[in-house]
Amino acid sequence: MALQHWLGRGWLAIVFATAYIISQATIASTLHSANASNLLFAFQFTYDAENFRELLASISDAQLAGLQAHFAYDHIHPLWYGGLIVTLTAWLLKKNGLRGRWNLLIAVGVVPSLMDVIENSIHEPLMFETAIPTDPAVTVAAICATIKWSMALGYLLMAIALGVRAAIQANDEKTSK
Repeated sequence: MALQHWLGRGWLAIVFATAYIISQATIASTLHSANASNLLFAFQFTYDAENFRELLASISDAQLAGLQAHFAYDHIHPLWYGGLIVTLTAWLLKKNGLRGRWNLLIAVGVVPSLMDVIENSIHEPLMFETAIPTDPAVTVAAICATIKWSMALGYLLMAIALGVRAAIQANDEKTSK
C-alpha cells in the first residue's frame, strides 16, 4: 500500500513521462544524425565478442562518434524510464484497486533500468575502445539488453491493459449512476 500511496500519483507519472520523452528524443536524434540508430540495437543484441568486434570494425567514424555521444544522455535515461515504469504502474494499480501481491510489479519495475546500467557499463568502454570485447562481457551485456527490452515491452502491454480496464470501470460507474 505504501508504494501505491507514494508513487501512484498521476502527476508524478506525467513528470517522468515528459522527462523520458525528451530524453528518448535526444538519444534518437543523436543516433539518427550519425546514421547509428539501427547499430545500437545490433550491438545490444550481439551475444559474442567476435561478432561484436566485426560489427565495431565495420562502422564509420561518424557512426562510432554517434554511438559514443549517445552515452552522455543514456547515463541518466534509465532514471527517467524507470521512474515512469514505477510511477505509472503504481498509479494504474491504484486506479484498478489492485493491492497486495500486485505491488511486487512496482518494485520489479526498476529491473529494466538496472539492466540498462549494467549493459551501458559494459558497452561504453567497448564503444570507446578502452576495453577489448570478450565473450563473457558481450554476452552479459546482450542478456541485460534482452531482459531490459522484454520487460519494457511487458510493462507497456500491462499499462495499456490496466489503462483500458480502469477506463472501462470508470465508464461503468458513470453509467450505473
